[in-house]
Amino acid sequence: MKIALLEDDQQQADLVCQWLQESGHEVVHSDRGDTFLQCCYEQPFDMVILDWELPDTSGLEVLKQLRQQDQFSFPVLFATQRDSEEDVVSALAAGADDYLVKPLRPMELAARLEALRRRAGIRSPDDVLTLGPITIDTQRLSAEVNGEAVKLTQKEFALAVEFLSNPGRVLSREYLLKQIWGVNAALNTRTVDVHVSKVRRTLKINPDMGYCITTIYQHGYRLEPVE
Repeated sequence: MKIALLEDDQQQADLVCQWLQESGHEVVHSDRGDTFLQCCYEQPFDMVILDWELPDTSGLEVLKQLRQQDQFSFPVLFATQRDSEEDVVSALAAGADDYLVKPLRPMELAARLEALRRRAGIRSPDDVLTLGPITIDTQRLSAEVNGEAVKLTQKEFALAVEFLSNPGRVLSREYLLKQIWGVNAALNTRTVDVHVSKVRRTLKINPDMGYCITTIYQHGYRLEPVE
């Protein structure tokens, strides 16, 4: 899973990152609420872990801001030294899915995250991605629509994999530039728009197949079912 960690204690953050990476997860760490929220806007995550006490805000306020956005539906685990019943209730009422009191223990943390993954229906990465009539084989680097092979350039293929791996999640232009082109903002974001349009046409992603790639104003794109 790809996990976002908000923790201002660097020593604790390094330890948790090590545990998660050893369990096969990808971790992105922030030590401030504002940078953490910006990070969530720019790239998709499967799950987040929040500390409570932060230098610029509180984890509770960060959680409230996350839950105000439809695209931030991922499970949230609070990990904090605050252990009063009132704090636990406040976090759960604000939208947290689970609550751990520090000091954290690696096996318990892994078990809680796995339980959250199962409850949220988060799948492990697959070699073959499917969506309606679309099949993408990430090992053979092949794509088919209705059983017929279609041609995608290397960048278009990588873009298609990102969309099919993250249905329902907003993928920002900045995130796609970094993931696929390996740059932060050196390329004109119009490059992303052109490639997204080509992926739409080639894979026939349109209302007729029941899905569309929606443009999210000032954020990026989201692959979602047509209502």
